[in-house]
Amino acid sequence: MSQRTGTRWIPPVIIGVGLFGVALAISGLLTGLPGPSVGGTCGPGLGSEPAIVAIFDPVTIGAGPEPPATNAAARTQWTSFVNQCQNSANNRAFATFPILVVSAGVAVFGLLLFRRRSRSRVTPQVEAGGSGGSQPPWSAPSAWPSPYAVRDPSFWRPPGVTPAPPLPPPPYGPGSAVP
Repeated sequence: MSQRTGTRWIPPVIIGVGLFGVALAISGLLTGLPGPSVGGTCGPGLGSEPAIVAIFDPVTIGAGPEPPATNAAARTQWTSFVNQCQNSANNRAFATFPILVVSAGVAVFGLLLFRRRSRSRVTPQVEAGGSGGSQPPWSAPSAWPSPYAVRDPSFWRPPGVTPAPPLPPPPYGPGSAVP
């Protein structure tokens, strides 16, 4: 087994690890936040909201209206509740964002590695045959440059068969007068 075919599994594994990390980071942002230590949930309803919602719309934390400054105990509890929920959302985002970036980079690296390996396997190795190997297997049909490569007919000729004489050049071409 050559090294090229033995390592064929590496790019798909790298892509899979990168996509797994991306999915892990996204699911971390979409799961509900833990409840604060002062009680309640970090969300407008009975359950906590996802971290991504709390980051982009902090009003939805569900703490209710801010108590008046005259009620110091309620205001302290409300402030503690809001701070704990917002810190929980921020910590979740700060933990998952690097995972998301690194995982996306790993997936892109694996994809580039996969494309490079698949591109290097496209070039076929063909030996010239029939005419002693002096001509390349792909040649132009005439002495003039052609935009299309044509397979050398000697490649398809069975051994022992003589080739047909070449065609004469056309009556016009570079340097000749066209009537």
